[in-house]
Amino acid sequence: MKKPRVPHRTKSPRVVQELSRLAAGLAASGSRIEDAFWENRLAAKIHAQLRTGDDQNLEAALDQLYDTDSVGYGEFIYAIEAAIECGVLIREGIGHDVLMFAAPMLTWSRFSIPSGLISEPVLAALRAQLQAHVLAEDVQFVLADCLFSPDQLPRGYHLTHELANKLWTAAVAGERDLHINPRQLAETGRFLSDTRYLLGAIAVPQGKSMFRWQEADGASTDKNATPPGVKFSKQETLLAWQAHGAEALRPLFQGCAFELLIPDGFFSAWRMADRLARPYSTHATIDFLQSTLNISANRLRAVIAPFYDQWLEEYRVSFTLKDRDEVLYGIVWALVGDEDENSDTVTQIETTLRECGITHTTVLENRFLLEYCEECGAPLFPNPEGEVVHAEFPDEGEVAPVHLH
Repeated sequence: MKKPRVPHRTKSPRVVQELSRLAAGLAASGSRIEDAFWENRLAAKIHAQLRTGDDQNLEAALDQLYDTDSVGYGEFIYAIEAAIECGVLIREGIGHDVLMFAAPMLTWSRFSIPSGLISEPVLAALRAQLQAHVLAEDVQFVLADCLFSPDQLPRGYHLTHELANKLWTAAVAGERDLHINPRQLAETGRFLSDTRYLLGAIAVPQGKSMFRWQEADGASTDKNATPPGVKFSKQETLLAWQAHGAEALRPLFQGCAFELLIPDGFFSAWRMADRLARPYSTHATIDFLQSTLNISANRLRAVIAPFYDQWLEEYRVSFTLKDRDEVLYGIVWALVGDEDENSDTVTQIETTLRECGITHTTVLENRFLLEYCEECGAPLFPNPEGEVVHAEFPDEGEVAPVHLH
């Protein structure tokens, strides 16, 4: 995921230059065999950095590539992710491909959204549904016994790699669950709409399928539902997981609306959740405002404005009554992936708002600074006059004091 970074002092300029050189070589490669040459050397250097427990050299190389070689920057990001989430482990002389995966879920509620330890019955039900509907036959896999909020995911490359290593080792050993100490997790903020993650790892003999959509079915002749020779498409796998996985998770999500996303490699699933959480949060917010204020969506107005640090970081969307300027609520529409000032993000936001029934929008052209409330830390949102203010519900609204992700 493309994230501009604040420059760091580095322990080794020589290491930074070598990482940058290898990533630039991979970006300029003209053949698959040359790709493999650069990938192998870059992976070895990245693994050496991950073992140090310090991300500074990796981040400094990213800073350098971001400024000088955008293609090399992208190659380096994906090389770091690959080194963190997947690998090969040897057990009793047999090589196993291992992958750390995530199963994201989008959720919203007026009440508290659950996180933390998952009970054994729910965990067993999730295992059964993953095995039946998502994973390839005969894979070994392990689940962390915790429902992670975004705040509770490991921070930084080496910490993510440490968790991946624990999950890989447990999966190869044939263990079912990896216990997570809840005392070591960050406190979860309270939001109306948020994302939750189920984490795990898969281990298979090298070269074997990990997911259901990878499995071949030589007897299949139906070319309509899935690609020829494939048992299940990724979309069919998602629909099965949403139907059956939701039933397994329902005891955890009492009083919550939630939507399951496709389980996938950790970083791919994380990026997908980041993208889809934005329209999901918008729909959740408008549903919440309509039901709480007992009004229809066409009585609301949305104010869209860009917010900058050194560059454009996010858009903030405020909601007011159509005939008033007071901001009732707001959401943050963060830029993700390769989005920047040249992306048509405002059109995406307006399209989502129209889908929710809001037809009156105001787009501000000002370059707002990222500002937050000094007392509670909540983002400040633009009103129609171009001032950034704290979102406040009207006095008659009986609403719990929550912020929106």
